[in-house]
Amino acid sequence: MTKQEFKNKVGMGFFSCKWLKNNGQEAIVKRGILGQYAWRFTNEQTRESIQEHNDYVLAYRVGNGLLPQHRRWVNINPNTVMEINKVTV
Repeated sequence: MTKQEFKNKVGMGFFSCKWLKNNGQEAIVKRGILGQYAWRFTNEQTRESIQEHNDYVLAYRVGNGLLPQHRRWVNINPNTVMEINKVTV
């Protein structure tokens, strides 16, 4: 799956995702938002201040139960995504 396909599938809202990291471990985001929409949830001032890697999709982990130190950025490899919103891709 390409970056654009992933972004189209996820859309503007919150999503969950499961993918394989480069070291072979499975990674999970239970509630995240794409980086281009996440600047409102962070201390970043503008949408332009968010920089995304060429090969990865940038997302921000959010959630009511997450402690502030667990709210952070993640890079999702769209080529190894196994599940989006509990639906296998």
